[in-house]
Amino acid sequence: MFRYLLTVVLVIASATAGFSQKGLYDASQEWPVKIDDGWFTARTLTFGPYSTSSRKNGIDRNIDLSFIKSPQHAFNIRVKGQEQDILIQVAQAAHIAFSGLSLPSFLDKMPATALFSYIGINAAKNEPLKQWQLILKDMNYLELNDNKPAGVLRSPETELRVTANNRFGAHNSYENICYEFHLRKQVVAAVVTGEHPRVWMSADIERNALQPILAAAIGALLVR
Repeated sequence: MFRYLLTVVLVIASATAGFSQKGLYDASQEWPVKIDDGWFTARTLTFGPYSTSSRKNGIDRNIDLSFIKSPQHAFNIRVKGQEQDILIQVAQAAHIAFSGLSLPSFLDKMPATALFSYIGINAAKNEPLKQWQLILKDMNYLELNDNKPAGVLRSPETELRVTANNRFGAHNSYENICYEFHLRKQVVAAVVTGEHPRVWMSADIERNALQPILAAAIGALLVR
């Protein structure tokens, strides 16, 4: 009897280890993703009710990147849908460039030369004066195996933790990286980047003001 109970416990632990809320990945909460890679048009994506514009190289003056002295690989896009038109600026910079910001400890402990991805998001139309920022570090495959923290999506009033895993790829690999967005203890959205992108959005925030911000962050990750 003891051996049977131990086996059951081990099976449950194995099935749940390393990953957060599996309920998000229900088919009813997955948004279809379509890639438009036309001959005469730049690459765009549609996911659920939202779509991205094509990439424009450089920095848009409507998003403040003045604290980053030497941003690299900068481009900007727009995410549209649900009556929203959100401007997004994407760039890379060394950790040292973020010395003026308060960062979570797992980001702040990174070497000064470590590259971070910075994604500035102009808020949805119902909060026009607010700006969000998504800051991500590069992940190694051991961190992906365990769904470790990858970054933070935040505004002056709200903060979501971002983790990254390879649950849809091979163990010990960078295949099909999946980013999860955690609001308190709930996973409210996720995106698989790469050649075969997938998107999930929790039904709990269908009419929440946070949904277009999550869509903007997801759109940036899909095209970066």
